[in-house]
Amino acid sequence: MTKTEKRLEKQLIELLTQACEQLKDEIPHFLYLSHTASLKKLQQTLVIELFCSHSLTASELAIASSTVNVYLAQLSCATKPSSLKVTLLTGQKL
Repeated sequence: MTKTEKRLEKQLIELLTQACEQLKDEIPHFLYLSHTASLKKLQQTLVIELFCSHSLTASELAIASSTVNVYLAQLSCATKPSSLKVTLLTGQKL
């Protein structure tokens, strides 16, 4: 991994952490998020997984997408709705 990629990864993690904290305040069933991406092609490969205790409504999903994109704009990047994956964590101690 190059120095540029390391800086980009650090910045991406910081921005997604901020988005995560905001989403915890805005969406009652949201727990945390994770991501996968190739740093060489971030815009094309970024997938964000939202972990929730209950299904998200369409409006909650729109809020999540918008919130994440506000932070990603600092990297000149954005996610498409198809790049957001929602995973339900049910029957587990949360």
